[in-house]
Amino acid sequence: MARCLVIVSRDQPELFQRLTSLYRDEEWLEILLDRRHGEPWIAMGCGPDRRSPPSPHTDLHEQRLIVIPRVYREPLLS
Repeated sequence: MARCLVIVSRDQPELFQRLTSLYRDEEWLEILLDRRHGEPWIAMGCGPDRRSPPSPHTDLHEQRLIVIPRVYREPLLS
């Protein structure tokens, strides 16, 4: 399992291709192209999602990519 996830903005296909080419043999890294297409609740006229505030770290319109480290936790013993 990859230790780090990189999500590239879908309007940056050249960057996505370059990163996947450069890091294709690296097992610790997973690179994905953002596939989201707008926010469905806004399209339905419901307004923005109230459950969570907008995060500058996940706004791929402003950034070219985001890097998310994977956190490994010990399994809970019962």
